[in-house]
Amino acid sequence: MRGRLRGLEVAIERPYDPHNAAAVVRSAEALGAWTVHVIAASERILRAPGTTTGTHNWIDTLHHRDLDGFLQVAREAGMLLAGACVDATHMLDELPLDRPICLLFGNEHAGLSAAAQAACEVRFRIPIHGFAESYNLSVAAALSLYATSSRLRARLGADGDLDEAGLELERARYYHRSVDERHVRALFPAPRPRSD
Repeated sequence: MRGRLRGLEVAIERPYDPHNAAAVVRSAEALGAWTVHVIAASERILRAPGTTTGTHNWIDTLHHRDLDGFLQVAREAGMLLAGACVDATHMLDELPLDRPICLLFGNEHAGLSAAAQAACEVRFRIPIHGFAESYNLSVAAALSLYATSSRLRARLGADGDLDEAGLELERARYYHRSVDERHVRALFPAPRPRSD
């Protein structure tokens, strides 16, 4: 828990392949990111159990019906939106880290939409030194999350950015998520209506 970074989130716009999307969840949780957003796709696409190996239970995943819904949430949180694009303004290791950041990725075929690119304050690319034109979505997200989380931790001088109150809240959320809802209903059944 101490390795969680509230200041690091990731979003995927219109993911196509559920295994790639779920692999992003697994990498994000492993690297301590706070939330994975899915835009214009079923939230279930982030929960392929064989790929996430249960990590979707330990990280917040949020579904947004459309880009505008996601942008409203991101702006209210004061996040810097950084979009992965071929025609980038920055390299991955140049992303500013002076405020919470959300790394935004497009789908495997079309990349980020024009509207998503326009909404990003910064567009970045990951260096490629071979002949490949791009990385797979889940690989691009994992590389970006690793590089960004490493830089954030170096900047913080700590494993994570939660204070003691944040750690206690996160611990309570973990306990809650570890209990199967069916067990809760079995232990505390809803009262039956009285018939007078």
